Amino acid sequence: MEEEFVIQTVGRDALPVLRELAIKTFEDTFREHNTAEDMALYRERNFGLQKLEMEWQEEGTVFFLAYAGTAAVGYAKVRKGEPLEALHSEVALEIERIYVHQDYLGRQVGKILLQACLHHARKAGYRTVWLGVWEHNTRAQAFYKKFGFERFSEHAFVLGDDVQTDWLMKKTL
Repeated sequence: MEEEFVIQTVGRDALPVLRELAIKTFEDTFREHNTAEDMALYRERNFGLQKLEMEWQEEGTVFFLAYAGTAAVGYAKVRKGEPLEALHSEVALEIERIYVHQDYLGRQVGKILLQACLHHARKAGYRTVWLGVWEHNTRAQAFYKKFGFERFSEHAFVLGDDVQTDWLMKKTL
């Protein structure tokens, strides 16, 4: 029997659940590759409840939570953002985050979240989506390539005080 996951758009009342999951999944993904100090700085700057609420309120930003029963097991964030120079003025939606609880990796949660993001982008009239993925995260790169994303550029990503490189990948809808 196939496992069933439910995707819900995040309302204000679910922001504490989102925050807890965001911290857990980010730390599980990057803790072993970064210093404790950089991880703490990033967590402090990006996962405070007030910061998440500000992001949630941004025009063109939507968060999705994936549930297995009552447990939140993954989340995604899309945002309109500013036009990206490397896309040559193409109007595109950024898939800023897709994270899955480590106990649910390989169980289709990421796929379902990505499909929710792509559906949202199409419904909103976007023809292109893009995202950044850490240059050393080969698992995520392979996942996005499987769904038709192609590398088109790169940019700096600051984790704490450490400047890292993200590959920029895009998909035409």
